[in-house]
Amino acid sequence: MERKRPLERLGRSIENWSIVLVLLSMLVLSFLRIALRNTTGGGFVWMDELLRLLLFAVAIAGAVAASRDDKHIALDVVSHILPYRAMLLVRVITDIFTTVVMALAAWYALQFFLLEKEFGSLILGYVPAWTVQWILPAGFAAISWRYFVFFIKHSRALLCCAQHRPQSS
Repeated sequence: MERKRPLERLGRSIENWSIVLVLLSMLVLSFLRIALRNTTGGGFVWMDELLRLLLFAVAIAGAVAASRDDKHIALDVVSHILPYRAMLLVRVITDIFTTVVMALAAWYALQFFLLEKEFGSLILGYVPAWTVQWILPAGFAAISWRYFVFFIKHSRALLCCAQHRPQSS
């Protein structure tokens, strides 16, 4: 089993706890929304929009967390029938493709973020939209970076003439 460095463990903890906190917030807000609707016949106007924003945040955070273990975008159809070196070549190609696509998504999300900041769009009635939308370019950039690291790792394994699959423990 591969040992995780302290900084990597800290990053994983932050990712995990942020997902847990957002999910708990969504759960509490949803319960409160239902309780208010059933008891008072109404609720707070901003709750639906806040729940949508939290769903957006947890989706991006979940995608980033899935990418940390190289489990994001995984169609494992041919890896069991390909020779190890061919499988590594496929991994290198998909890693660089994912890196480029996520880098482009980060770039365009950053452009969107900057436009929203310039135009001053508001959410929840008075909160600047860009205060929430930063998660898009940050999330896409994190996924792109991780797949670039996987690209380097898989390229090294391919170039080192690895003939056999590593033994899993």
